[in-house]
Amino acid sequence: MSNDPVPLHRVLTEMLRHPLRLLRGWNWKAASFSAILRSLFFLFANLHGTHHAAARAVMTEFIYGTFAAGVAGAALQRLRHAEPVRNTAFVVWLGIPSILLTAQALVHRAMGTQHVRTGLIASFIFASFASGFNWFAMRRGAFVIGEQRSFARDLLLAPKLIGQFLFTPLQR
Repeated sequence: MSNDPVPLHRVLTEMLRHPLRLLRGWNWKAASFSAILRSLFFLFANLHGTHHAAARAVMTEFIYGTFAAGVAGAALQRLRHAEPVRNTAFVVWLGIPSILLTAQALVHRAMGTQHVRTGLIASFIFASFASGFNWFAMRRGAFVIGEQRSFARDLLLAPKLIGQFLFTPLQR
C-alpha cells in the first residue's frame, strides 16, 4: 500500500462497497492486544455475580473482541493515510467504536450477559482510545499487517509510540 494521502470518502466508500475485504485484512496484531483487555472489563463488571456468569461474559467478550478488534484493525490500516486527518480522526475515535459498541451490545444481549452496561461503557472508552492509538501507530508504520516489520519490533516500539500518542497533538 502506498503512503500517499487518500481522500477519506474514497476509503469509506471502498469499505462500504467491499466489507468482506476487511475480513481478509483481519489485523491479528490489533486483535491480540484488544481481546485480553476487553475481556477484563467484562470480568470486573460481572465479579459480583456468579462465577459462571462472569466466565460466560469473559468468554463472550474474548471471542467477540478478537473478531471485532481484528476487523477494526483492518479498517484502521486502510484509514491510516486518509485525509483530511481531522475528519478521519472523527471516524477513528467515534465512528468505529460506535459501530463496535452496537455489535457488542447485541452479542452480549444474545448471550444473556448480566451487567452489560458497565462493561459496554468501559469497552467503548477503551475502544475509542485503542482505535486512536492503533491509527496513530499505523500512520507511523507500526502494527501494520502485510509489511516487513515484525510484531516483536512493534512491541518494542510501543512504549515510545504510547508516549508520542499521549503528548503529540494531532498532526498530518
